[in-house]
Amino acid sequence: MIRPGDAETAVGDDEGPALERMASETVEALAAVDDARLREYAEEELLDEFEVERVTALRDLARTAIRLNQGMYCWMCP
Repeated sequence: MIRPGDAETAVGDDEGPALERMASETVEALAAVDDARLREYAEEELLDEFEVERVTALRDLARTAIRLNQGMYCWMCP
């Protein structure tokens, strides 16, 4: 797994969309969120059910990335 402070642009530049590898500390923090905290967050932010499903899926993806010793990536738009 990549280490803290290791977010980096994998593809792209400042003028268009880019693919960025998320810092491992961000992935680890996301993976650590339990179901009770997700429900609490959903209530605080008034999330719809589909939004809760997406946040849960993202958390589960982070857990899978850690289990498989892989990184996570996200698209960034300027």
